[in-house]
Amino acid sequence: MQADAIFAGFRLLECGRERFRAAALVLAGACCTLPVIAGGYVYETPFTEPVRFDDVLLGEFPESFPKRDIHTLVAYIHLTGQFTEEHANLFRPRDRETVNRVNYQSEFWQAVGAEGYEPPPGFSPHRRESVVRTVELADGESYSYTNVLRVQNCMADAFKTAYETMLDRRARYGSGSVQLSRWIEAQIKVFAQCSGETEFDPPAEPAAAWPSLERHDRHYQIAASHFYNAQYLEAASRFRRIGETPDSPWRDLGRYLVARSLAREAIDNENDPERHLRLALEQYRELANEPDYLAAFPSVRGQISFIEARLRPVALREELERRLIEDPASLWAGDVGTYHYLLRQPEAPLDETSFRTWHRLATGGGDGQEVLERWREERSLEWLYLALERAQPGWDATTLTELLTSTAFAPDTPGYLNMLLHRIRITGILGDPDTGLRLAESALRIQPSKSHLNRIRTAAAGAASNWTDYFRWAPLTAISLRWSDDDARRLPANFNRITRDTPLFSKDTAALVNDYFTATMILEVLDTPELLPHLGPYLRGRLAIAGWTKAMLADEMATALELAQHIRIHVPLLDRELLAFQQAEDKHFEAARIVFDHPAFSPWIRAGEGRTQSISRPPRPMPDYIAGGTSGNNWWCAALNPVKPGEVPRIPRFSRYTEREKTAIRNVALMRETSASASFGPHVLRYAKENLDDPRVPRTLHRLVFATRHTCSWNAPGSISRGAFVLLHRHFPDSEWAEKTPHWYGEID
Repeated sequence: MQADAIFAGFRLLECGRERFRAAALVLAGACCTLPVIAGGYVYETPFTEPVRFDDVLLGEFPESFPKRDIHTLVAYIHLTGQFTEEHANLFRPRDRETVNRVNYQSEFWQAVGAEGYEPPPGFSPHRRESVVRTVELADGESYSYTNVLRVQNCMADAFKTAYETMLDRRARYGSGSVQLSRWIEAQIKVFAQCSGETEFDPPAEPAAAWPSLERHDRHYQIAASHFYNAQYLEAASRFRRIGETPDSPWRDLGRYLVARSLAREAIDNENDPERHLRLALEQYRELANEPDYLAAFPSVRGQISFIEARLRPVALREELERRLIEDPASLWAGDVGTYHYLLRQPEAPLDETSFRTWHRLATGGGDGQEVLERWREERSLEWLYLALERAQPGWDATTLTELLTSTAFAPDTPGYLNMLLHRIRITGILGDPDTGLRLAESALRIQPSKSHLNRIRTAAAGAASNWTDYFRWAPLTAISLRWSDDDARRLPANFNRITRDTPLFSKDTAALVNDYFTATMILEVLDTPELLPHLGPYLRGRLAIAGWTKAMLADEMATALELAQHIRIHVPLLDRELLAFQQAEDKHFEAARIVFDHPAFSPWIRAGEGRTQSISRPPRPMPDYIAGGTSGNNWWCAALNPVKPGEVPRIPRFSRYTEREKTAIRNVALMRETSASASFGPHVLRYAKENLDDPRVPRTLHRLVFATRHTCSWNAPGSISRGAFVLLHRHFPDSEWAEKTPHWYGEID
């Protein structure tokens, strides 16, 4: 058993209790967000990467500061100009040499196995804790439940110590010796207590005739056995005697474990917690006064801080906070861990220091006006940072302009990127997009990472005042995809070969195009030559398909014909199909035939990587003519929450629409109530009844029924599906298409 092992076990027990509390919230019906570990999920293409703590140490900050995280403190120290190399050394995560790199538990059991021994029956390093909790409901009722925690009782360091001790004793006594056998049998009894599931059976007291080393080992094993059995006061008494034995090899560790046993009695057994914690603290402080001991057991300082954190959390937090900011040389890494622990404890009254005020406002407390007042008083970088972040359209132009021009800062200024993005945003609020776009252009010269570049592009697009500027900046490139670039390039040319260099739309951009762009507007975007290199072939093809589908839904045939030409150019696979549409006499049927043949057709742009073949592992881009089993990847469905009649859509700030265009946009929103089958199915039925001799009719009827099955069968128009089914089986009963269509789908009102 090592000191660090016991300390880690203490912390692990605390973590286990936190997990229990989280579970209790879920059982109590609290609103929680939990990761889904089974079933389907929506994959969202990542365009940015989270800011890591290493980045924060270098002066790059997350978009928002959490209340209970040390990132906020480090950012404040940076912004106030106090950050030094001592801070960096103190906060920098250390590559601790942990015992987890070697599985000493496995090594130990293999070593004793070579001597003919096995682990005790039912061995586990974890013990189970059953905790009964009562939940009070809002209506005055309550219920109780039992939660079982699985807590690691015997840590990896314990097995490391046991393994190394066994190797030493085997070398001293010899393999197969009586002394080694006695040591192994006793150690197995010690580890039998780890699970808490076996009857307490500690090793027997040593015989007086045994060699001195063997007696010392046995006394330590007995004390450890009581410790793992949660008999902490008995363990403390035995460890104290070991610590008072001058020739015991376990003397120094025994002194340490007296305090650890007392702390466990307070925390684990909840026995007179304050008294036993103070006794443990007194013991640790005594050890800390011995320089040689402290050098051998540096974790003593961490234990002192941890106990103080339980005895006087508010005072210690304020003290550590002050020293972390002003005097980092007086602290060590364990104090940072203690401060982090204190941050995660329930809120307690704290004095309103400069940092506490900034922390409160940086993490969501107060409002923008309070931040603005603080900045006007201080005129410092830390308050400028928050003022830029909180700037709102309701602030007067003089204030916003003052924020933009008050301080010049370089790329090495802490928080530079976030302040730059907010400055770009503010230029949009002021109606001065040219300045914002110049700021974005200047940022590109520092060669930002892909994640930063995407953030800059998003901010610039948000400040744009016209379509050209918007679509010049809005396309992003993915940080990662579910396939490699080489996998994409090896696919046939008629696949959507998306790589990490392919311009794509974010969810916000896709939603903007879907809800507020008519077919005519999309055509205008595609007809703008300077946008072609920014959109790329993939997005141009997707826009052309969405615009063409919208045009057909709105019965805007002239626009549809122009967009068909764009599809032919940007989606070569569909060249012949759209040429046939352009030349057809019955363009509505021809359009329906194309739509039902190609499940990628939709009036809505898909964000990120678009359609995927979800049945492949890993998923691959899905060709336009393939219908996967996942209905969300095929055509489109009637909206679950359609736009209310007469509702006026929000007008994007960068656009200025005529009344006619507003009406057209409103009609686009109403298209949310359509579906592929309901919109194009009637044209197929009409044409089929009038043109039974057309050889394309049987297959098109089959595809219509197929679409009602493979898009949204839960709201498929049953009358259309059944109508196509009846026509197919009545007039073409012997065709291969009737054979492939044994059912129709949907409900009939």
